[in-house]
Amino acid sequence: MKIAICYPPLDSPKGRPLLSQNRQFQWFTNSPVAYAIYPVVMAQAATLLSQNGHQVAWLDGIAKNWTFEKFLQKLKEFNPDLVVIETKTPVIKNHWEIIKTLKSEISNLKSVLVGDHVSALPQESLENSPVDYVLTGGDYDFALLNLVNYLEGRQKLEGGVYYRQKGEITNSGALKLNHNLDDLPMIDRDLTCWQDYAYKNS
Repeated sequence: MKIAICYPPLDSPKGRPLLSQNRQFQWFTNSPVAYAIYPVVMAQAATLLSQNGHQVAWLDGIAKNWTFEKFLQKLKEFNPDLVVIETKTPVIKNHWEIIKTLKSEISNLKSVLVGDHVSALPQESLENSPVDYVLTGGDYDFALLNLVNYLEGRQKLEGGVYYRQKGEITNSGALKLNHNLDDLPMIDRDLTCWQDYAYKNS
């Protein structure tokens, strides 16, 4: 499966968003370095997927300083089956609109939201956007691999996943944080474009 791990650019007069799970959300207007925080859990997810035979594109439009048009061009060139976006409360509505746009531009695209906001309010995004799956909890590196395996018919869906079935919002049962973190591989820093974060952090 082709999976795009994405941080779409978010144009705002407030500045650049600091969005990854490593920090609480903040807008920055003057600092050239503060937004380039390496998103560890997403990087682990990308590495797990790649090591399990999937094609993975790492498209951090915020760290790359792309326009939305450039981001969309790169995404369409990759033509993923699945797009994954980490979100937070101040930009959740932006991401709903972005998902609408992406699904209208790329045929048969499935979308996934992860992050603390959707973990607290998983049904909200399914009620207000065409997102296909919401992964709750902090172990979305493991959860994303499980979801992809499920979509390929190779694994049962773990708990904590929200989705639609016959037009109704449902879920896969209670979330269980029982993954062994020692099973995580060393992050593939080339796949996850480490330079975009190293040189922008003084």
